Amino acid sequence: MMTVKDINDNADERTLTLNREREDTPPGQDNCQNGQGRSRFRMMTARIVRGAVRSVWFWLFLLIVPALALRGLAANVSGFADGYCHYFYRYVSVFWNNISGIVPFSVGEILLLLLPLAAVAYIAFVIVSVVRSKGQRIKKLLLGFIRPLSLCMLVMFLFVTNCGINYYCSDVAAMSGLELREPSAEDLYEVCVYLADRAAECRSRLSEDENGAVSLDKAAASYTARDAVNALHQSYDYIPDGYGIPKGVMLSRGMSYLNITGVYFPFTFEANVNTDAPDYTIPFTMCHELAHVRGFMHEQDANFIAYLSCIYSDDYGFMYSGYAQAISYVSRYLRMADKTLYDEFRTHLTEGILRDYAFSAEYWRQFETPVAEAASAVNDSYLKHNAQPEGIKSYDRITDLIIAHYFQFIKS
Repeated sequence: MMTVKDINDNADERTLTLNREREDTPPGQDNCQNGQGRSRFRMMTARIVRGAVRSVWFWLFLLIVPALALRGLAANVSGFADGYCHYFYRYVSVFWNNISGIVPFSVGEILLLLLPLAAVAYIAFVIVSVVRSKGQRIKKLLLGFIRPLSLCMLVMFLFVTNCGINYYCSDVAAMSGLELREPSAEDLYEVCVYLADRAAECRSRLSEDENGAVSLDKAAASYTARDAVNALHQSYDYIPDGYGIPKGVMLSRGMSYLNITGVYFPFTFEANVNTDAPDYTIPFTMCHELAHVRGFMHEQDANFIAYLSCIYSDDYGFMYSGYAQAISYVSRYLRMADKTLYDEFRTHLTEGILRDYAFSAEYWRQFETPVAEAASAVNDSYLKHNAQPEGIKSYDRITDLIIAHYFQFIKS
């Protein structure tokens, strides 16, 4: 039988044995083992960092840095955006616009249609990869998250370089020397009458469809729009030439449900147009989007360039589109300024012009849905976020430019 004394004696012997082993251990061996552990950790960390640096996803993710830096410079450094647009953007945009213009369809539309399919396929790929990679599932899952995040940084960078900086450029009024003025009701009336008379003259030379509305050749209109905007360079050297055609969107009716008549796709430098809209509005929209391609991102500026392109065109359909759209903008201000003068001005609108306006109103009435309202709200927020504090109301500021142009260059 073992006593308490025996247990204590055995414990003393084990303690003596451990002490002898410590005395026999070479000095520094414990520190050496700790050092080896730290060395292995540093090697593993270095290996991870080298792998990340060698990965294209790492560099794509870092594009967020120059994107934010460029946007900051454009917003805070006077003249930076103008210099960027004049000395860099215009050469890049005209090159890629002509490259994407090789094909007759919208490359941007195809990319947007493929995006949901690509997203579903990628999610399935990540799930399968994680399931099959035993022992590396966390790594595969992280890669599955990092890749799309890095692509988002690339998209943000391209947005900034391909249009975001241009929101901070000088406006057309400053470039063209237009003297903006606060118009009186009489000024608005005079301009409206002029526009109505010119619109009536142009419309009398156009054909109509079965509804009595203006009918245009949409395919030919793309080339006329290209030539009309390019031709402005001869009189307005700040408007560059050499760009290609605007492109009709296959799902144009879908754009109408979103209350969109056209959109500039900055990743392919394409002007995309809703060709399901009423015919008389399409030339103006085409020229508007072509102005965006050239770097004029302010909506009132793009509208004004569209107006000039149309009224100085040799095509009566384009001329009518420019005058008819201008009437829509300027007459709103006349109605608010003086209802009597507005009613008198209405007598200058021919039955044909009124039919076009009525047809357009009826067309858009069918798309007055919560979806269209939401899309308009998104566009309003987008514009306000990009140096246009008036949001969608900035489209109406073309009125100031039309009036200044009339009194400086037409009436005089």
